[in-house]
Amino acid sequence: MSGSLIQMKGKASIIILSLVLASSLFAGIETSPRFYSLPVVEIEEILSRWLIDSGFDVSRSSPEGGRVRLRGLKGSESWEIILMPHSPLASEISVKFTRHDQPDRTRPEDLWAYLEGYLKGIPSERKNLNRDAPASVLSQMESVVCIRARVENEPIQFSGFIVDKKGSIISTAHDLKGIQEMTVILNNGQEFKGRRVKMDPYRDLTLIHIDSKFNSSISLAKGRTLLGVGEKVYSVGCPVNHQERIRSGIVDGPPRRVKNLPLWQVDMETLPGSSGSPVFDIKGNLVGVVKGRYRGTDSVGFLIPLVTVIEFLREK
Repeated sequence: MSGSLIQMKGKASIIILSLVLASSLFAGIETSPRFYSLPVVEIEEILSRWLIDSGFDVSRSSPEGGRVRLRGLKGSESWEIILMPHSPLASEISVKFTRHDQPDRTRPEDLWAYLEGYLKGIPSERKNLNRDAPASVLSQMESVVCIRARVENEPIQFSGFIVDKKGSIISTAHDLKGIQEMTVILNNGQEFKGRRVKMDPYRDLTLIHIDSKFNSSISLAKGRTLLGVGEKVYSVGCPVNHQERIRSGIVDGPPRRVKNLPLWQVDMETLPGSSGSPVFDIKGNLVGVVKGRYRGTDSVGFLIPLVTVIEFLREK
């Protein structure tokens, strides 16, 4: 019996010691991580630059699960920043700051303020690229729609395109959870109430239906699933507060995989409200859908490939 008691006390001591060690390891880490609509790779870049500009020596490591850990050292001051993918275009951030090995819970506010300012920064230079669009792309404009909705009593705007003559429309799915109402605006200005038929947050695609018939639509069957590096592409959409609806760009490289899904990266002006815009090659063939942009710049965009759209529509 006494041997069992000693063994139990020993195990209890080990558990207590482990808890103490774990507690000291995460001291200063905010108990509630913050979420930002930025991909991990972008947050890593801007926070590394912020630390370096602040005089810190920065090191990086990559634990499992796609996480990134940044460490910044300057004299007695130390930053530890953990970035974790929350979605392809959003991240979870935890922060630990110490001075003389003591946690300082006020200094992280500087980091949050920097990120908030970065998110609000919108480049001022805009280019009207409509004149550069070939006739084959211009002819697709009548099948592109603007979509306005309310989510949690907040207005949002995005883009979409008609994929059959019975009133089916493809768009992106992000920001549509808890949607209250939806209005689809056609190229001729007509407005219809939109009904969400199907949504796939993983692929970031949604299928919308309106009660109207159409003489034309954008063909998926004639679209292309492969693009060349350096190939020119064109998006047609409804960017917020901008009349120019067509943007041209260049395919930056082969598709990159994010959470096991392919995404094209393009050097193309991608403005708020452009999500859901169809993207065409120079011959007017559909090649993808605008997913979003690299925040802080409007010249780097991400496209959902056509093959992902086809898979989405085939699934019941």
